[in-house]
Amino acid sequence: MASVQAASQAGNTPAVTVLGANNLLTLHDLELITPVSEIVDDQAWFDSFYGPFMADSTLPDGTVASIPFQRSTIVMYWNKELFESAGLDPETPPATWDEMVDFGTRTAEQGDAQWGVQLPSTAWGVWMLEAMTIQNGTMLWDPSTGTDVRFNDPATVTALSNWAQLQEDGLEPRGTVEWGTLPTEFANGGTSIIWTTTGQLTNIRNNADFDFGVAPLPSQQQPGSPTGGGNLYVMNGIDEREQEAAIELVRFLSSPEIQSDWGVQSGYVAAAEESWELEPLAGYVADFPQADAARQQLDVAEPEFGVYNRQEVFDVMANAIEQVMGGADVQSTLDSAQQQADQILEEYRNR
Repeated sequence: MASVQAASQAGNTPAVTVLGANNLLTLHDLELITPVSEIVDDQAWFDSFYGPFMADSTLPDGTVASIPFQRSTIVMYWNKELFESAGLDPETPPATWDEMVDFGTRTAEQGDAQWGVQLPSTAWGVWMLEAMTIQNGTMLWDPSTGTDVRFNDPATVTALSNWAQLQEDGLEPRGTVEWGTLPTEFANGGTSIIWTTTGQLTNIRNNADFDFGVAPLPSQQQPGSPTGGGNLYVMNGIDEREQEAAIELVRFLSSPEIQSDWGVQSGYVAAAEESWELEPLAGYVADFPQADAARQQLDVAEPEFGVYNRQEVFDVMANAIEQVMGGADVQSTLDSAQQQADQILEEYRNR
């Protein structure tokens, strides 16, 4: 994001970028992108992608502003050997939050796990919290406006309290759990259950020397996950010829054939529905069903946190999560976060 902004300001903007789908409103507000549907009117193309991924590729007024590319949901990975060591069925993952706590406790107390559960609380900890608030019946933000957050909503308070309780119960380490190193730690075999992006699937498969499972997230009041990942954007400040070439490249990268291969190579969810019927993805899923877990929860997925001035607002909640993981009171910390976020977003509400 910073590189693209700098290049644009220097008059050397790229024609196409891959940036977070969650940056859509910010990119449009900064006039860094040209919405795709203002360049080409192709509803059949837009309809070829999964609806939840198009939801955060589209502006609140319905304008298709970007095209899904490296898309994801959060999934749960579990170590089948650690389950077996605790007398659990290694083929049956926890279906609810309470079951996750129970299974994690049993693998730590009766099995060979060092840690029963680990959920990353740095970097993309806000993404994890989003999943929990969705499961409690609300969202951290209002996608219809992009200007409102629910940081101190009772559902958010409950979600963060449940998360902090994992530390109190001794299921995960005190303090924060690192986003970047958690997949490697899981692959090393010490943790029974983790949450992370499906985009880590290929990495974990290549490095774990034990059988592991992948499943949609366990539910609380209901199942759910935010979407995640990056979209293809056509940038402002390029001439008509470059713009046409940009659309051609975006069509190529988002095509079912390329998405099918990309899904296998990376572990991300192929965003074009037809991709799943093509090789190599169709055969890969038949041989390795774990690759389909992230797609299975698209029916209960919601758009990833993407308010205006996203990074600044995101950082407010990220700091709040780290404070709570360090022992701060949940309610007062989230009340303060709500106040800070409202101050940041006020200017966008008055436009």
